[in-house]
Amino acid sequence: MLPDLATFKLLGEALALGLLVGVERYRGREPGEKKSAGVRTFTILCLLGAICGLFAAPVLTAVTFAAVAGLVLLGYYRSPTGSLGLTTELAALLVFWIGYLLHSYEAAAISLGIVLTIILAAKQQLHRFVREQISEAEFDATLKFLAVVLVIYPILPDRELGPYGFFNPRQVWGLVILVSTISYAGYFLIRWLGSRRGLLLGSLVGGIVSTAAVTMSLADRARRAPEASRLMGTAAVLANAMQGPRLLLLLWLVDRGLARSLAAPLLGMAAVGLAGAWLLARRAGTADVEFPLQNPYSLRPALQFGLFFVAILLLVKLADLWLGDRGILLASGVAGTASTSAVALSVSKLLGQQALSPLIAASSVLLAIATNAIAKWVLALVHGTRQMAFWLGGGLLTMLAAAFLLLLTGP
Repeated sequence: MLPDLATFKLLGEALALGLLVGVERYRGREPGEKKSAGVRTFTILCLLGAICGLFAAPVLTAVTFAAVAGLVLLGYYRSPTGSLGLTTELAALLVFWIGYLLHSYEAAAISLGIVLTIILAAKQQLHRFVREQISEAEFDATLKFLAVVLVIYPILPDRELGPYGFFNPRQVWGLVILVSTISYAGYFLIRWLGSRRGLLLGSLVGGIVSTAAVTMSLADRARRAPEASRLMGTAAVLANAMQGPRLLLLLWLVDRGLARSLAAPLLGMAAVGLAGAWLLARRAGTADVEFPLQNPYSLRPALQFGLFFVAILLLVKLADLWLGDRGILLASGVAGTASTSAVALSVSKLLGQQALSPLIAASSVLLAIATNAIAKWVLALVHGTRQMAFWLGGGLLTMLAAAFLLLLTGP
């Protein structure tokens, strides 16, 4: 029986993928590198894999692959000179299996072939990135975080524990990972902008990581250079304007209903803060700044946030049982001085359990933002200057007024 169009299509895809990888390997050869596989070799290997996939005979596939592996290794050891790298040889073996997978997993095989070519072509860029862009501390911190996600998270119990079943360990740790991920993205954004940035840009991006850390750093600079207090206060307003979008992103990933009800207040707060800071900055001058923000993936801050989050969950749960809505507002206000993210997540959990109304949930989040703003204003006053605290306080007050106004007048 003659082959159908699907068979010719599969063989054509194998031919194209083999040529693609083979051309990259041929062009990417360096002087002195072993030439055990080239354009024709990769094309033949992918076609062999595709033929084995068409016949679907395990014995034929095993024998063919064993022969291919033997020939590839023979080519590797044939020349005593050149690089000892195995990249080309391993890519050749993978290309065989890419061809084999085309019959059953066409889209995945084609994607894998393209990704393999990209990885092979990005050799210099990847080496430069590892050597020059990622520090040892950042790499170690990322490894710890991956261990937390891939090792600790799966073994945590997925059930309600504690008094009144107020928390689920796996859900809590998942939220801790989510908060850390948002902070980590901001950290690397600052990292890639360079070691020294414009004050306003650095404050804006730094606000994604930690508004408290940026405010504290600016207060310290204002104390050491009082003549720049207005500029530092303006930059602090700019950093705190990012708190709204950051919380909105967090809530959108956890509870989209609460995120929708708070979208206008949080975005309005950010818009007022950004506009006010821009107007003030036009007369305040410019400067360079470097914020000493720590890697948010270190294990200690994650554990501290997790413990604090569990404590807030218990506090809010008890407040709801004993005092009702007023208790939740009180607990949110107290806890907000330390972390608005923990309050937002705990409130969203109660809202999901239908333990409070959407209006109380939204009000609790904004109240936490308000008490957090007061705490940062006190930091600016104590560690900075009165003038900086004046400009920061004015900006925070304006942003909060806009947020509460939008909440009360919204649908």
